[in-house]
Amino acid sequence: MPRVRRLRREAPTLELLAATLPELRLGLSDSGARTLAYEVFEKLGYGAVAVTDTSRVLAFVGAGADHHGPGDVPIRPVFEALAEDETRIAPLALRVACGHRACPLGAAAIVPLRLSDGPVGALVAYATDGAPLADGDVDLLTSLGDQLSAQLQLSELAGSARAAASAELKALQAEIEPHFLFNCLNTIASFIRTDPHRARELVLAFADYCRWTLARPGEFITLAEELKHVQSYLALEQARFGPQLEVEIDASPEALAVRLPPFLVQPLVENAVKHGKTERPLRLIIRARVRRGRLRVTVRDNGLGIAREALDRVLEPGVGEGDGAGLGLANVHQRLTAFYGEGVRLKSGGFGTVVRLDVPVGH
Repeated sequence: MPRVRRLRREAPTLELLAATLPELRLGLSDSGARTLAYEVFEKLGYGAVAVTDTSRVLAFVGAGADHHGPGDVPIRPVFEALAEDETRIAPLALRVACGHRACPLGAAAIVPLRLSDGPVGALVAYATDGAPLADGDVDLLTSLGDQLSAQLQLSELAGSARAAASAELKALQAEIEPHFLFNCLNTIASFIRTDPHRARELVLAFADYCRWTLARPGEFITLAEELKHVQSYLALEQARFGPQLEVEIDASPEALAVRLPPFLVQPLVENAVKHGKTERPLRLIIRARVRRGRLRVTVRDNGLGIAREALDRVLEPGVGEGDGAGLGLANVHQRLTAFYGEGVRLKSGGFGTVVRLDVPVGH
């Protein structure tokens, strides 16, 4: 007799919602669907779980995964549930449509997942001999579907916030700070007679910096591309400050491949150089690693630090952008929050300043 898998519902449901929020607030993506299907399967104990959009299966976890999976056409009751925008029970589910003689899947509960203008997909929980659908499952799944839909609807609000943040970024990109421009030209001019080769390298770095700053990169770029822009900026500043500016960049190959919105790291580096520089040499360390599915980038300096009473204010919109702070910490914080729900983290004191950002891998 097959072992019946016991459903665990109360606390795991809250854990499930906490685990799916970071993904679903970005929309019903393949990655978000995989996370949702896995969490429902593991925490609620159904025989198998699928997540669909309006035309195909996005993720499938559990019994029958040897012949069911992403890319399949959803079962007919999924289309009926989406059309009626209501929970459906399919007593035979895949037993009718599946041609696999040993398919273990039985009845299914189908719950629509909604945006504000209607269903965009469905959560499908399948029964098996070892994990039947109990009487309370329909109510549980319907309630869960409502809460998951609320998470998805956050993606609409986040999309509006991202659009506003991107518009602000484009406006700020159009302005290259005059002091930085004049400093670069003066530094290059000083090398033309004494070191023409170095002057040529700086001209190229300056051209790369201006091209990137005034360009309109896509919504996402790799960290490697972002750090190339950072290196162009630092080449110009190191030519200006000489041994008074020490830089270390330490990024793992895995971190370099992660995609993220542009102009997240460069403003942090620029802020450290402009506001951290004192009479002693400024040491700047940029480190990037991937841990537990998240990219962590840390910019650390041993400079002046930020006054305790100013720590909270520097992340407020508009703070620092008019005093030569480039794109500003506030803009980075705002865009990170719009994309991922969490902004930069700051620590500062007599040791200098540490700015950290975390980005989910796979977006």
